[in-house]
Order: sequence, then C-alpha cells, then structure tokens
Amino acid sequence: MKKVLLGTSAIALAGAFSTQASAAEWDVSFGGFMNQHVAYASTDIDNAVGEDFDGVDVHNNSEIIFTPSITLDNGLQFGVNIQLEGNTSGDQIDESYAFIDGSFGEVLLGSENSAGYKMTYAAPNVTGMPINSGSTSTFVPIFGGAGVGGASGLFRAAKGSSFIEVGGGVNNDAMRITYFSPRFAGVQVGASYARDPGQGNGQANLNNAPLGDIFDVGVNYVNSFGGFDVAVSGRWGIANNDIPGGDNPEAFAFGANLGFSGVTVGYAFAENNDSGTADSQGHSAGISYETGPWGVSATYYLGDGVDVENVVLNPGADETYQAVMVGGSYALAQGVSTSLYGAYIEVDEDFGDGGAAGGDDIEGFIIGTGLNLSF
Repeated sequence: MKKVLLGTSAIALAGAFSTQASAAEWDVSFGGFMNQHVAYASTDIDNAVGEDFDGVDVHNNSEIIFTPSITLDNGLQFGVNIQLEGNTSGDQIDESYAFIDGSFGEVLLGSENSAGYKMTYAAPNVTGMPINSGSTSTFVPIFGGAGVGGASGLFRAAKGSSFIEVGGGVNNDAMRITYFSPRFAGVQVGASYARDPGQGNGQANLNNAPLGDIFDVGVNYVNSFGGFDVAVSGRWGIANNDIPGGDNPEAFAFGANLGFSGVTVGYAFAENNDSGTADSQGHSAGISYETGPWGVSATYYLGDGVDVENVVLNPGADETYQAVMVGGSYALAQGVSTSLYGAYIEVDEDFGDGGAAGGDDIEGFIIGTGLNLSF
C-alpha cells in the first residue's frame, strides 16, 4: 500500500486499486433483528374527547441489514450497509452508507446518524423496549396531539432521549461524511459533517429544517481494569441556522457505564439548544444485572423542555417527560430472548404565566412481554 501511495500517477493509483480488487472476492452477507412485543396499556389524557388508548397492542421493530464487503490484499476494506425496514409506516430504507476501513480508522459516506450519536453511552436496559427513545409510543400516545411535540419533542431530542442530534429528529440519518479514528489506549474520536438534514439525493434545505453545515464530534473511552468495565462518552454538535437572526442550534451529551460481576450502572445527560423553540435536556439512569441467560434491569428517564406545540399561543409553555421501567429477560439461544416488563410514563404540561391554565397531561402504564430476535 505504501508503494501505491508514493506513486505519482493518478492512473497508476487507480490501476493499483483495480488490480487488488480483482484478486479479492466480495463477502455478501446480511443480518438483522425483529422485536415483537405484546403489552396491555392504560392511558389517562387530560382534555381528550372520544379517544380510548386502553387495551392490548403489538409493537414491531424489525430490519434486514445487508453488509457486503471486500478486503483488498493490502488489508483495506470497502463495504456497504443498507438497512431495510420491516415496516412501511416510515422510510423504507432506514440507513444506507458505504464504508472504508483500514489502519487509519473508518470512513462512512451516506445516510447515517452522526458520530456523536453513534459513540454515546446511556443507561442499560435488558428488555428490548427502551424508554430512552419514542418506542413506548406504540402503547402510550406520547407523540403529537396531547403529546410531547412529535419529532422535535422526543425523537433524537433530549426531552425524550440522550441519543440526540443537532436540531432533533429533523436531522436524523442525514447524508453525512463521518470519520472514526482507531482506538488507542481505549480512546476513540469521531467527527461528522452534513451540508443539510436531507436523507437522500435531491433533498436540499428547502425540503427540510433551516439547518446547514452540521458538525458533530464525539469521543469515548472503553477499557477494563481487574474485572471492572468502564465506558465513557462525550459529544458536541452545532449547525448554522439559515433563518436570519436565529441562534445556531447545538447539542451536548455525556454518558458512562460501569460494570462489575454482571452488574452495570449507567447514566447519561443530554441537552439540545435550538434557538429557544425546542430547547430541552434529559437524564437517563439505570442499573442491570446479567448472569448466564438471565437479566434484570431498572431504568429511569427524566426530560424537560419547551412545549413545541404550544409555545406560540402560550409563550410560557414547559413540558416534562418521565418514564420508569423494570423488567427482565431470558436468553433461549444465541440471538433469541424473551422479556417481561412494566413501565410508568407521565407527560406534564405547564403553560406558565404567559399562557392558558392547564394542559394535555398524559399518564399511562404498560405491562408487556417481548420476543427479541437477532441474526
């Protein structure tokens, strides 16, 4: 490879890659997961008329992930990652990117979460039904309407998750250039750049949020000391606000996992600063214990921020999201596990001094079981 890099001709360089690629063969592989959960939920929503969300429902989260790759004689690996959704209610292809992996680290090109997002650690949960995301909205209607402001409320924003993006859900899986360094003494660094939040070709700023030049950096540290496992992460991101006079949105987060003898304790803090209309912060905390095929966990999330839906009519609007889950899991075989859990969820709206009294508060609980498959 050194001889190739020292060559002075671009034609010679292209020929060198071509020759090495022809001597190698593609490894065309795939994997994926399917989580099927059945749960009973009961929900109480203030000011809701003619809506009943009590009863048994089914949650399905599944993907087929195609990962063909080829390794050249010099050790340089080229590959593809395409994630096909098992449901059609959203984007059919979740993420789609190419990667180049070598001694220099890894480069990702395409639709994917930011480096900071991918390097984040948070509280453990063994159930396959996380509360550190919008997954529980299948059973309790915490999105939209009386809920917490849709994509900018929970999804990829600190009010509902410590796995955040700059600008929240509008910046999910943007077309990015991402680099991850090799891990040295337990430390790895990553950085991402996206021109705009568009997920596919032809989706420029006019079709998305007014964000541009989205930068993300992340760092994490992973190591073990005499039976103690340590994982710590931190990230920061910023973007240009293309609306004249608007503040540039930022995202901060840090997290940690400490493990010993099957016990893992985790905590994460995240914050979105989005020009005052979607500012939020959140805390994720939890503990798990795993021994043999068994696992148990207790997880808590507390998020607070501006009520995006009501901030215009009610300038003092504030909103708090809380969720707690206790559950267990049992591994039947490699990639096959079952889980049982209970969760309590609460959304509290406060319109403050500048708005109307009351709000669309939500209170719900879930008792569920899941079949979690990965292959």
